[in-house]
Amino acid sequence: MKNYKSSFYIALLVAFIDNMSIGLVFPIFSSMLFDNSFSLVPLETSFHMRGIWLGLLLSLMPLAQFFSAPIWGTISDNKGRKKPLQTSLIIALLGYVIAFLGVFFSNIFFLLTSRVVIGFASGNISIVQASIADLSSQEQKVKNFSLYAMALGSGFALSPFIGGSLSSFGYSYPFLFAGLIIAVNLLFVFFFFKETHLSTFKRKLSLVMGISQLKKAFCFKGLRVIFLCSFLDIFAWSYFFEFIPVYLITRFHFSPIELGLFFGAAGGYYALSAGLLIRPFINRFKPEILFLVGIFLGALMILIVPFLRFTSWLFFVMFFICFFTSFVMPSATTLVSNKASPEVQGEALGIFTSINAAALILSPLFSGSIVGAYPVLPMWIGGSIKLLSALIGVVVFRKNFLSCKIK
Repeated sequence: MKNYKSSFYIALLVAFIDNMSIGLVFPIFSSMLFDNSFSLVPLETSFHMRGIWLGLLLSLMPLAQFFSAPIWGTISDNKGRKKPLQTSLIIALLGYVIAFLGVFFSNIFFLLTSRVVIGFASGNISIVQASIADLSSQEQKVKNFSLYAMALGSGFALSPFIGGSLSSFGYSYPFLFAGLIIAVNLLFVFFFFKETHLSTFKRKLSLVMGISQLKKAFCFKGLRVIFLCSFLDIFAWSYFFEFIPVYLITRFHFSPIELGLFFGAAGGYYALSAGLLIRPFINRFKPEILFLVGIFLGALMILIVPFLRFTSWLFFVMFFICFFTSFVMPSATTLVSNKASPEVQGEALGIFTSINAAALILSPLFSGSIVGAYPVLPMWIGGSIKLLSALIGVVVFRKNFLSCKIK
């Protein structure tokens, strides 16, 4: 296992840089579409229509990820983890080149195409998760997946601020920088990542695996409730997190740099929580308890946001939102991984990624046009759906939840 320690850290690095590249450009979309001085869409485009364009830009990436995650997961089960991971990073690099050209030439259709390409590549999250599962014992999984969550949060911590700062020189610069760090990511995988999975059999591949896997997911008696609760939670979180920039711009008049600071702080809060603050809870409570408590208390914090009148309080409450949210993904990933045999870790985690991607697709499509007219909705709807997710989970896991058994 010591010989593979480098692969574990490279897997974390891949997650870190992948999420950093996403965070670099994430706050820029709202600014580009609602900035009348930038010609990504015609000046006469209504606020309502700009919201629709924003929803489309945000949903295309998870749409592509929905189809690609189970494909990447199954390929990695068949071929090993390293070569598919390298291929996915090459595709991601191509996507950011297209995005740079789209913004540089103010062509929204190039930008939409880039979101599909980057989304297809980002399905490699199932490969990263499977690699971590390969290198983890049952007892280590929650801890190691919390480190994975910390890597995601750390990648998102500084990148929105960097992206916001770079955007002051031009909106294309964050996309250029994202492409450069993806290239660095590719080099690290090529030289330092050692294969963690040697396959002895082959699985059939299909371009519509995402749809078939979505059907398959709810046939697993032991997993379907976890999948359902996770779907609702990710839908709610996406509704809140992806559209709160519109609320911050209209309510508090945030600039791109201020948006970068806000999302950078959120990423830092999440990384600190996932990597350090939740450790005592991981050591004491079962994953299903952490999963449900994180969803429930995170929902309550989100519902507080519309009542805040000062940005300082907004940053304070955001810390607790991120703290409780950091419980959810490591515990959910552990629950799914524990139910899957070693031979199908990539497939099972690919299904899980597709479930989450489906939520990320539907949320922007459902809310883009509405948020343009009612910017406060992300808090009300996001918090309410998270409460519903927690309620479903408590009903199903009521014995474990009510007893709160210590491990």
